[in-house]
This record gives sequence, structure tokens and C-alpha cells, in this order.
Amino acid sequence: MPSPPPKTTLILHNIPDKCLLGIDLQFFTSTAEFNGIKLIPDGIHILHWSPPAPGMTGIGNATPTSSRLTNIDDEDGNDNIISERQAVKDSENIVLSNMNLRMAVFFEASEGKTLCMTWDDEAEEFVMSKREVDDIALLRLYPHLLPYPQSSPEFADLTTQLNPELLSTYLPVSYRKGVPVSSITASSTDSLLLSQAISRASSSSKSSVLLDDTDSFRFLNFDLKRQRTWREGATGRELTTAALDRSWFLGDLVSKERNGDYNAVLAELQLSFILLVLLANYSAAEQWKRILELLCSSKSAVSSRPEFYRKFLTIIYAHFMCIPEVYFTDLLGSNFVKSQLRELRKTLIYPFNGFFGPEPTSSESEITAMTSDVKEAMLHQIEGIGNLLEARFGLDMDFSGTARSRLRQESILGVLSGTSSNGFEKMHHYGSDDDDGPSGFGAADDSDDAEEERGEYAPVVVDL
Repeated sequence: MPSPPPKTTLILHNIPDKCLLGIDLQFFTSTAEFNGIKLIPDGIHILHWSPPAPGMTGIGNATPTSSRLTNIDDEDGNDNIISERQAVKDSENIVLSNMNLRMAVFFEASEGKTLCMTWDDEAEEFVMSKREVDDIALLRLYPHLLPYPQSSPEFADLTTQLNPELLSTYLPVSYRKGVPVSSITASSTDSLLLSQAISRASSSSKSSVLLDDTDSFRFLNFDLKRQRTWREGATGRELTTAALDRSWFLGDLVSKERNGDYNAVLAELQLSFILLVLLANYSAAEQWKRILELLCSSKSAVSSRPEFYRKFLTIIYAHFMCIPEVYFTDLLGSNFVKSQLRELRKTLIYPFNGFFGPEPTSSESEITAMTSDVKEAMLHQIEGIGNLLEARFGLDMDFSGTARSRLRQESILGVLSGTSSNGFEKMHHYGSDDDDGPSGFGAADDSDDAEEERGEYAPVVVDL
């Protein structure tokens, strides 16, 4: 019996001609001769597709050309690798113009594994095939299979926290029954909001309308704009702290929904990104934004869980490396990303000393104090992200002066704790124009910082 082929082999049966499909970050168009992909490295991967569209033409023998989401220099000078600017532009055209609806399935690759999927003409989707490929058929097919695109190793950077167990936690219940995820798959949070909206709009029934969420992503169920982020029975000081620091809410959420596993939050962030960038899934984009905002506004957690935040910064750097510009501006929102990262950087420069203490799931063994070296490393990471955003999207992070709002928050806390004079002395002490200091604090207004103190972010002063 011959030994199995190296790495993982994916055999695809009955593929229609001119079908726009892809694996991980690579897109290509199938031809009649295309039968699958070989040499897939170990780890989590995603096969995604959209039904054949009229007028599409095949690209050679399903060879990936101008359809990459990102670009890595081709050391061998192959013609199938193009410049990053053109690659991003073409990938956006493929994703946005040709995919009215995209669908996907995840799979795990391992050494010597062979997977078979068959195209269902009626459902226009791939289904896992139970039939096995015999050794003779595999030997016949193998030379004609498309090699896994070695020009796209960066997909491994997008799945560092993902594993099959976590995927089964996040993906819809219907996914286990063979229903692929798609561009229109909603999250449980969005399904609940839709149910509530339908109930409010319905005048014929007083009962609430509950939608079937078996087809919904089972993401962390939270909405910072619609639910309280403080514990029940919180004191006045705790309410004020909760307006500035969501660390308690983060810990409570992870404890209740992820058994205290903070890395599961990072895995969900990665899955959300993959779904938004490959399927243009709106719910995934919204969940990515919710997690980013929650982590950037959990100030005490930044100091108590520095390693977690270092992994978080590494993950979003990888995201910004490969996201097409149109997705960054239209789905995520450049100003939103900018405001969240500036808030996180302020927290690093002026660590938050709130009233809550450690998050509810923390133990002494889990909490590590942030050393000066770790702090500098994290600041360096944020600076690197800022440089990347400026280089790729022309986004000026404007890191100078981001500490001014922090001092205003300290002064409010000082009033509540009976040390207001120290707070105001500190405000007047910083009057220089240092890059990272609260320069110009006495100015009449600062548009960015003033905006941060309005709406839901405004500090809440209560009578004690």
C-alpha cells in the first residue's frame, strides 16, 4: 500500500466551470480540468466559493493570478505574483463585483490527510463527500491538482488562536448538519436585535417575535450601546468607573460565556475577521468592531493582562496587513479604528487606577503586573500599527496629545475620592507641547478629545 501524499490533499468532485472559488486568501476561477488542491499545510483552512456567474471566464487551469488579498514578494520571480497595490485592487473587484453571495466551509489539515468534497448542483454548494478516493485514482489525479498557494503563508497568522473545538463553538448549529456559512449568516446578537425590532414594529401581536437562531453565529452576545457594563448593585463610584473602564464587564462576559478563557475572545476576533474579509459578512464585521471596542476600553485589564493584550495587538496587526482598503473604510470605519487605538495607547501611557480591582474571573496566578519593558513593547506595537495604517490607507493616527482626555478623567475621579486638588494640580502642571504628554490642555477645546467625552463615553458623576 503506497504512503499517502504529503500534507493534506483536497479532492473536489463535479466542480462547475467558471466557478469563483478560493482557499484561504487566494481566489481563482475553476475550469473543467480542475479537480482539487494539494500540499495544504497543517492547520485551520477555509474553502469559499460563489456560484458561477454569466460571462465569467476561466483563468488558465485554475491558476491563482491577480486575485490575492495581499502580496508577498516572489523570490523566484514567477509571473503569477503581482504588485501589492494591484493585488488588493483586483481582489476587491473579485470579492465585491462577482460575489452576490459567497459561501464557505472550514476544515483542518494534517499530515497525510485526504478530504473529498462534491458540488451539489441544486444547492450550489460543496458538501463533504463520504466516498473515498482509492490509491489508483489518487495517483492519477495528483499531478493535475493545484498546489496550495505558497505565496500566501500569512493566512496562518490569521488563525493562531483558532482550533476545531472553538470553531464548533462559534459556528451555527446548522453548520454541523452540513449547511455552510455565507455572506448573509447573522450573529445571535444581530438575530436578537432583529427579533426585538420586528416585535416593536408589529402592531398585530403583543407577543414577542423570536427568530430561529440555529443558522446564526454563536458569538459573544453583547452590545456595549444597549446593555449595562457594571455589576448589579454597583455603588456610585463603581458606576463612574464603569463609564471609563469596561474591565469588569469583560471579565464577567468571559466568565459566563467562555468559562474564563480570554484566548477564546481572540479566536473569535480572528474568526470574525476571516468571515468579513472573505465573505463580506456584515455581522462578522460588527462583531469584530464590538470586540475591538471592548478590549480597547477595558483599561484595568490592559495592566493586569499584558500578555493577552500583546497577542491582541499582534492579531490586529495581521488583520490590517491584509484587509482590502474598501473593507477597512466601509465595513470597519477608519475613524472608529483610529479612536479605539488612540484610547488604548492613552491607557498604556497613563495606567488606569479604577475602583473595581481585578476582573471577576482573575486569580493571583492569572494576573501579571505590567513591567516597564512590556509596556514599552506594547507601545512599540501600537506605533507599528499606526505606521502600517498610515502607509496602507493614509490614516494619520495623530498620537500626539492623546493623553489630555486621560487627565480630565483623573480629575473627575479625584473629585469623587476627595483628592481633587491633586488632580487639578496635575492638569496645570502639564503645559508643554511634548509629543505624548497632555500638551495644550488649557486650550479652549480639542475636537478629538472633546468628542471622546460625549455620549456613552462621557464620565458619569453621581451623588454619593
